[in-house]
Amino acid sequence: MIDIHNHTTFSDGRNSVEQVIRSAVEAGLRVIGISDHFDPYVCQEVCLQAEQVIGYMKEIRRFDGEFPIKILAGLELGLQSEGILWPGEEMDYYIYSVHTVPGKPDLKSLEDPWEIYLKEAILAVDLIDRPGFFGHLDFLRRHIPHGRPPKPGPLIDRLLMKLASNHVGLEVNTSGWMYGLGDPSPQSWVIERYLELGGNLLTIGSDSHRALQVGKYSDQAVSLLRGIGVGEVFYCEKGSYVPFSILGEE
Repeated sequence: MIDIHNHTTFSDGRNSVEQVIRSAVEAGLRVIGISDHFDPYVCQEVCLQAEQVIGYMKEIRRFDGEFPIKILAGLELGLQSEGILWPGEEMDYYIYSVHTVPGKPDLKSLEDPWEIYLKEAILAVDLIDRPGFFGHLDFLRRHIPHGRPPKPGPLIDRLLMKLASNHVGLEVNTSGWMYGLGDPSPQSWVIERYLELGGNLLTIGSDSHRALQVGKYSDQAVSLLRGIGVGEVFYCEKGSYVPFSILGEE
C-alpha cells in the first residue's frame, strides 16, 4: 500500500524523516511520501521554510536504497487564489491544500464555511501547473459544529471538474477515521462524483503527524475504493503519475 501524506519535524510532525520511513516499513507499505507543510498563508512556525528546502530534499534522498520501500519527496503546498509559493526545488509531487481564504484567516471559526472554501478552491486550482493531488477536501468538518460536511451541488461539481480537467488528483485522506468521523476526507460520495466527472487520479494519504500514524486506515480506504469499482490509485515520482494496483491489497 501507499501513503503519500506524512509530516515530520521539518514542519509540524513529531518524528524525523527516518522514523517516519521506518514506521512505513514496519507497516508493510510499498511507497512512502514525505510531504511537510510549505504554506505562506498559515503560521510559519509549523511550516518548512524556503532556506530549508535543499536540506529537506537531501535528508529524504539520503535514505534511497537503504530501506525496502519507495521513498518520495513531496510538499503539502498552501493553495490560495492569491498565488502559490513554489519551493525552488522540484519535488516528486505536491499535495495542494486550501487551509485559509483571503480575508478569512480562520475558517474554523465559521459555522458554515463551505461556500467560501469551495469558491476559493475553484479559483486556486487554476494556478496549479505541476502534478499532484488536492488534499483533504472536506477537512473542515473536523472543526466546525457537528462536523457538517459539504453538500452535493454546483460548487463542489465545479471544483471536481476543474481538478479532472487540470489533471490534478484527489487525495483520499484517511485521517477522517482517525478523528472519529467514520469515513475519509472527502467522503465517498465526493470521490464517486470526482470519478463521474472524469477524474481518475486518486491517491491515499494518512496525514500523519506521528510515526505511529503512518499508513493507518489504509485498509479501510482500499475497501472503500474497491467497493466503488476503483482498482488502482496513483502516486507521483519525478513529476509523473504512476499507477499502483489495489487489487489484492489488504
